[in-house]
Amino acid sequence: MITTHSQLISTAITLVFSTQSLSVVTPPRTAHDITENYFNHSTNCGSENKPAFLCSGVLLRATAVSDNYHSWDPSPQSLESGGVSFSYLRKDAKFTRLAYGYKNGMIFYPHNKAPSDKDQIEVLCAFPVDADTVNREHKGCGYHAFYPAASKSCRTMGIRTAHDWYQHYKSIDHNSHQHQCGFDTQESASRNGYYFLQSLEARRLMGYKFLSTQNELRLASWQPGSPGKLPLQAFFYIDGGLSNAQHDQRDFYQQTGNVVPVIRLTLPTSLHSDATFNYRAGDQAVNAIPTVSKTNISG
Repeated sequence: MITTHSQLISTAITLVFSTQSLSVVTPPRTAHDITENYFNHSTNCGSENKPAFLCSGVLLRATAVSDNYHSWDPSPQSLESGGVSFSYLRKDAKFTRLAYGYKNGMIFYPHNKAPSDKDQIEVLCAFPVDADTVNREHKGCGYHAFYPAASKSCRTMGIRTAHDWYQHYKSIDHNSHQHQCGFDTQESASRNGYYFLQSLEARRLMGYKFLSTQNELRLASWQPGSPGKLPLQAFFYIDGGLSNAQHDQRDFYQQTGNVVPVIRLTLPTSLHSDATFNYRAGDQAVNAIPTVSKTNISG
């Protein structure tokens, strides 16, 4: 009897499921899942101590190809500071441009939806708009060098609502990004879910004027060398970035043997349009059997 390639895949998956509780996430399904996360505008993930980024939204980092380190590793500067910058894209947290005008990057799973064998990378703080964190203390979450007394964490400064944040932001005419405070979202902080929500609400108060500038979240730096443990859901690209995304997909496959899909991201063009996420077979630089991962018991 001749065994087809599809039969071999089906048999392999059946054998895996007979011994473990596992799930197969196919590349097209990845685009669907990311889209669902984008449209999920939950205020939190069950309580004021469970921020919305744990279960919703798209946590992404724009990257550039480098010969000095892999795109999924923290930059040397991030390793030194202890923080890595990401953006948070959601239906109620839109932006039309990636950081630095980059054309590609990577997407992390929301923690509650990540495979259980992946590391949780802690989100330390959130800024409603790019905060020039490279010039801030405390892993990028503290005061800016320009305004040591006026740009500390919002909690430290008694700024507890989106309205208060916006008033503080508007209180000077120049360097407002550097003057802003950041909302504390680390796990040890009380009501971190509430404060993350305030960062989203503050961005809404800013309206269309800052649509071309992304927000900024600081994640705790992770040590290079264990790429298979990262909660990496996809590599993405916008117009002009496909070749870089393909480079990263090939590089990750060579380092881990795992296939992470390339997803085309179309950013919103206005407050009234939405981002789209599409999987295209022709975009993939690596074609292999989808990686089988353990399901996260929390969802």
